[in-house]
Amino acid sequence: MKAALFDEIKNISLIDKEMPSVGSDEVLIKVLQTGICGSEIHAYNGKHPFREPPSILGHEVVGAVFKLGSDVNGFNEGDIVTVEPQYGCFDCEYCKRGDYHLCNNKTILGTSKWEGAFAEYISAPASTVYRLSEDIPYKVGALAEPLAVGVHAVKIAGIEKGDKVAILGSGPIGLLTAVAANNAGADRIVITDTLKHNLEAGKALGMTDTVDIGECSLTDYVKEHLGSVDKVFLTVGFESVVDDAFEIISKKGKMISIAIFEGKTGVDLNKVFMSEIQILGSSMYIREDFQEAINIISQQKYPLEVLTGHSFKLDEINEAMEAAATKKDNAIKVLIDFP
Repeated sequence: MKAALFDEIKNISLIDKEMPSVGSDEVLIKVLQTGICGSEIHAYNGKHPFREPPSILGHEVVGAVFKLGSDVNGFNEGDIVTVEPQYGCFDCEYCKRGDYHLCNNKTILGTSKWEGAFAEYISAPASTVYRLSEDIPYKVGALAEPLAVGVHAVKIAGIEKGDKVAILGSGPIGLLTAVAANNAGADRIVITDTLKHNLEAGKALGMTDTVDIGECSLTDYVKEHLGSVDKVFLTVGFESVVDDAFEIISKKGKMISIAIFEGKTGVDLNKVFMSEIQILGSSMYIREDFQEAINIISQQKYPLEVLTGHSFKLDEINEAMEAAATKKDNAIKVLIDFP
């Protein structure tokens, strides 16, 4: 089969390799569509904490069941599926209490430990495989994983009906977090970016307030139109974003960090204690979040296709990575198509 090997920083090479083996509790999946995640861009640029060469990247996947392990039930060959790209060790304290996404020894799709979906076929434990409705376009189904990130963050924030929310950064994770917040009942959702096409996508998805921070002060906008916000999500890893969050958050507000920061950032703890602000982290998701993301997609309430206008073939993987990194031609979510 053909696969794209991340063999060195800023380079991925197309190779031929054997099809993955299938254990008794595993599913062999023919890949149909794979999204490029920001974490893979960080890896490509040599700035990711654990995605390193040599490895086959790719963890936002839609495929068709090709073969079932001898002990697998509940699936049929040809089923359209996606994969939750992680599983824990099952033995540590985190796994035993249900927080397997925090397991120090978990296995993650798209690493040297579990080869990813920049390949024609992948194998996956049946417990990580989810069926998708066949009327969902493959490119939208591939958004289940990043949407699950947003669902998990929204649950950590405890969003309630009527909340005012700001999402700082309107890349795929920011926009899908906005969708999850809207679905949870948030009343006003402010999204920010310097890229107009990202903000236009946010409007298409039904977000109430869009702020081009290259042209307008976020602090001034929020003070004028909302006063303050109850929850702030950090979806891009810049220190200026943290500063903005402190300026617009209400007392007793919650600040949720989803982004990968490439360096350390300072936090004024005096502001935290004086206003009883809660700073929370959100890392990946658990099974319930993943299923909820699939349910949101299945409802077809949001025009998620607005995120998925750019796709490449597997042999164009380096061009695809560059487009995803640079947002070339107004790209938001870049995908790899498989025949």
